[in-house]
Amino acid sequence: MPKRNVIDKRKIRLKEVMDENYIPFLGGRPKRNTIISDDEVLNLSIALNTSKNLDEFLTGL
Repeated sequence: MPKRNVIDKRKIRLKEVMDENYIPFLGGRPKRNTIISDDEVLNLSIALNTSKNLDEFLTGL
C-alpha cells in the first residue's frame, strides 16, 4: 500500500470537546439549570392545543 499524505479535516477540536457545553453527536441532552415541572408541561400542552396555528402559539408565549 503506497504512502499518502493525509490532511486532517475534522471539524471537532479537542478544546471544543473539553468544553462543558459541548454536546457530542447523538450524545444526549445538555445539563439543565432547572427542572421543567409537570405544571409547566401541562400549561404548554394546553396552550399548544388551544392555539389555531404554530405562529399563534409562539407569539402567545
